[in-house]
Amino acid sequence: MARLPPTAGSVQVLDNGVPLGTVTLQADGTWNLPAAGLAQGTHTFTARVDGVISNPWTVNIQQNNEMNLVEPHFKNATSAGNGREQINYYAYEGDGYVEIPAYGALNGDTVRVSWVGRSVTIDSEIQTVTNPAIPLVFKISMYEVIDCIGVNATIKYTVVRPPSNEVHRSLALSLTVMGHSGAITAPTINSPDNNNLRVQFATDYYSAQARFIGLTTVESPIKQFNGNYINFTIDQTWLNANRGRPVLFNWSLKRFGNSQIFYSQILRVNDLKYKEVDPGTIEQFDPATRDAIQRFIASAYVLIKLLFKR
Repeated sequence: MARLPPTAGSVQVLDNGVPLGTVTLQADGTWNLPAAGLAQGTHTFTARVDGVISNPWTVNIQQNNEMNLVEPHFKNATSAGNGREQINYYAYEGDGYVEIPAYGALNGDTVRVSWVGRSVTIDSEIQTVTNPAIPLVFKISMYEVIDCIGVNATIKYTVVRPPSNEVHRSLALSLTVMGHSGAITAPTINSPDNNNLRVQFATDYYSAQARFIGLTTVESPIKQFNGNYINFTIDQTWLNANRGRPVLFNWSLKRFGNSQIFYSQILRVNDLKYKEVDPGTIEQFDPATRDAIQRFIASAYVLIKLLFKR
């Protein structure tokens, strides 16, 4: 706010000779012009009233480099106090989202989130601040959230601010992921060709479905437990496409007469190795199925020979 000799009319304010805005001159000679968002550096202001320009005055605007890197927030989670949050995965289901709180962001800051799960640490993509008023949000794959059901995940973020490019680290959030009681263990690969997935659960009255997660996600047919385990043949086309790549496997469990589906922990394979075969051949099947097919072919061959002898 500034004071000019009392007069009627308006005041035009100039910043380094460039019009910044025009406001009404009050009866007592005062005026007020909000000037948020001015660039860093020295600004020389003047005021013009009825063609008369005031004496200049100078303001030096400096960047505020202070950061308050408090814990991030996991969307849909509730606070448990002291840097802790909790969430029931089955109450929302799907990918998770980490929101970066207001920390004193400036345009050009680069931010990255780190998710420390049950058995792996994952660093997110890097996002650049272009509007400090809009919080940055990072996606966490639903499979990483599922893998932490029954345990805690740790979430934190780093900020790099030019021109020094020093790395600033936030406080850590401890996220408790709730869901079902007890862990549903990850599946295992139990064939020499790495094309058979086994899931175990020590009771009947349940069905299971496996998931193969790579360049694409493929779901197996649903099978019913009749014993302590189920074998799933891994889709051969999916295997061919993901050979040598990091992939994930998990499975889901459903009780008869109940619509709720529960998810297992994740099996991670960093470099998928297996014997590549044509998905149109017998090699795409698990050993037991291959044996059955071969026995059928042998029996059919014998039957055909007998028919032609008649």
